[in-house]
Amino acid sequence: MEKILYSEIVVICATVLMVVWINDTHKSRGPLMIGQKLFRLLLCINMGAMLFDWIQVLFNGTTYVFSHFIETAAIWGYYLLYSMIAYIFTLYADYELYPDNERFKKRMVFYSIPAAITSIMCILSIWTGWYFQIDSANIYSRGKLFYIPTIVSFAYILYILRMLTMYRRNNLLETSAQRDLYTRLFIFPMAPCLCAVLQIVVPGSAWIFPGTTIAILINYINIQNGYMARDHLTGLYNRTQLENFMNYQLKNLKKGNYFFLIMLDMDRFKHINDTYGHVVGDDALIQAAKLLRSSCKRRSDYVARLGGDEFVIIGQCENTEAVDMIIKRMHDVADEFNQISKKPYKIYFSAGYVIYDGSTYATLDTLLSEADRKMYEVKKAKKSKEKIENND
Repeated sequence: MEKILYSEIVVICATVLMVVWINDTHKSRGPLMIGQKLFRLLLCINMGAMLFDWIQVLFNGTTYVFSHFIETAAIWGYYLLYSMIAYIFTLYADYELYPDNERFKKRMVFYSIPAAITSIMCILSIWTGWYFQIDSANIYSRGKLFYIPTIVSFAYILYILRMLTMYRRNNLLETSAQRDLYTRLFIFPMAPCLCAVLQIVVPGSAWIFPGTTIAILINYINIQNGYMARDHLTGLYNRTQLENFMNYQLKNLKKGNYFFLIMLDMDRFKHINDTYGHVVGDDALIQAAKLLRSSCKRRSDYVARLGGDEFVIIGQCENTEAVDMIIKRMHDVADEFNQISKKPYKIYFSAGYVIYDGSTYATLDTLLSEADRKMYEVKKAKKSKEKIENND
């Protein structure tokens, strides 16, 4: 009965992981980044360890011709792969936080030392019995040092938490994408750690693989949600999320409130790209996104990037003065940035907005079109003023 129950658990976990694998490989058509390769390797190792553990449960205590060999090979494979899970996750977390290939290669050597030691001990356990023993009845039992791989795994997890703490302490949580990454990597090891403790406390129980399966699934869902909701460069919400949130705001427009949409772009952004190159241009967009977020003091204000140097802020307000205040703060924080920043460029915005009371039908395109028209009126007035000042 226990073998049947464990088989059901393995089949469910393996099915979930296979769905994640198929979905991930189906969506990836181009060359894979190191982070993607490590995530897939984590999937494979987890499925492999699960398979070996399942085999050893099925053959434990059996007396078939090759039962002893199969039992020994399965337990050896399980401990070997189990020792690698936290190691691969450490590599994955490091590269996600600091996607630098040269740095990664140097750190990989350091991370490999504990994993190599536990792997060597696992291989020697066939003769020494350090991790496992199999008696004449082909029954598996834990060795005197079976806890070593778990201790090493927890050491890796503690190192990851330290790395996340340093990441936060160094003020690298400036964008929404960075904050989401921090949260995702912090949550990832929690379920496996809890389940590993339960499996140690309750011998013969099957907690570890449901825990790792849940962690991998949650991580993958969060990754996909980030791809669907965020602009990759700035971490701001994208147009799809903008439209979804606008529809939500219009359906839940508070009585006496108005819906506002501010359309804006960066002045002379083409000059920044042409003068300093696209790398600096991308940095200017990232800095602009930070300034816009800091201009919106209310949680209900929603900042998105349409594309290029065009941004949108939407929300609810009681009067036009509230929108004017957001635009004023936007110019103030940009002026402050230009005064204290050592960047080779300056950031200025032109903005136009539209106020909507919900009494008539409107779409994102119609509101954007109206705000865009007003924005270009502001931009045209700026150019006219600059032309007059230059002539003087």
